[in-house]
Amino acid sequence: MHTAAERYRLGFSWLIGLIFISIILFSKSGHEGSLSYEILELSGYVLIVIATLGRIWATVYIGGRKDEELCQDGPYSIWRNPLYVFSFLGVVGIILSSGKLILLFIIMPFFVYNYYFVIKGEEARLLELFGNEYAEYCKKVKRIIPNFNNYWSKNKFEIYPKVFFRSMVHASFFMWLFILLEFLEYFKENTKLIPTLFYLPF
Repeated sequence: MHTAAERYRLGFSWLIGLIFISIILFSKSGHEGSLSYEILELSGYVLIVIATLGRIWATVYIGGRKDEELCQDGPYSIWRNPLYVFSFLGVVGIILSSGKLILLFIIMPFFVYNYYFVIKGEEARLLELFGNEYAEYCKKVKRIIPNFNNYWSKNKFEIYPKVFFRSMVHASFFMWLFILLEFLEYFKENTKLIPTLFYLPF
């Protein structure tokens, strides 16, 4: 049985995304063109690319197997929660690329708090589903601290095209969000649709 944190995980992510977009729209633009801004944007973009590729990598292994088979290979041999690790990197990347570091202190605590309970709920469910097999897996592989010495992978496994395609779209979320934010910044600066009177003080 899924916990409330697991059931509302997607809705929570959309809420955070909407809050983030609203802050971008109703706040002053960053110091575009400055060296510090360019470094932040480039660092954010690198993290977004890593997050997108990492989520695709994890999706290749977990797609169609979740709750049916305990996935212990590929990225799941390094961490127990690679999708959430890469999602964390993606959120940090989006914030860095926006140039608004204050959002790290506004958004990230909610992200960490929510996903702590999501992970705890998933662990309880997987322990119920797979019993001792999952308990032994937890002894070898940490939640989020990587151990690259553990890496191993099957030579081949079955992929379900419909599940894989849907998961690929989800995995690319941060790349699409980055493109959307770039468009919103351009739109805001070139249309002056939102008067500066309504801007947030950061």
